[in-house]
Amino acid sequence: MKIGVLSDTHDQWEKIHKAVKIFNDQRVQLVIHCGDWVSPFTLAFYKDLRAPMKGVFGNNDGDRFNHLKYVERLGLNIQFEERTLKIHIAGRKIFVYHGDYGDVTDALVTCGRYDAVFHGHTHQKINKTFGKTLSLNPGTLMPVTDEKIRGASIAVYETKTNTAALHSLS
Repeated sequence: MKIGVLSDTHDQWEKIHKAVKIFNDQRVQLVIHCGDWVSPFTLAFYKDLRAPMKGVFGNNDGDRFNHLKYVERLGLNIQFEERTLKIHIAGRKIFVYHGDYGDVTDALVTCGRYDAVFHGHTHQKINKTFGKTLSLNPGTLMPVTDEKIRGASIAVYETKTNTAALHSLS
């Protein structure tokens, strides 16, 4: 099973369009958002997504009530959890967390309870296995965060192999 993963979209609606196209082209069966959606209006740009979406809120999602209202009003197949999400799917245990506490992210990755930990916050792409656990940060949809972080990206995770591929949106 393929799962699309994105994080820190920060109102980048043009990049959301590109991400949705890649996820549809890759035929992902689920999309996970690791938080920092930011403004509720950007939810409308997921309307063409062919897979259901689940996500958590990050540290920049101030208007959570209106995120829920937009989803309802637009009839989108998006489910939100407050800060963490545990998924058991296709034989994999996946933990989703925004990642805004680095020590917590490290503990989740190294504890050995999960096959994969999806996280964001730092905008830095991470696609690395520690023991049996894949640590996956798909990056950000922001084109430039600082001199080290350039280029928007997302990821596609494969449950069969417990691996992911990063995809540039530039």
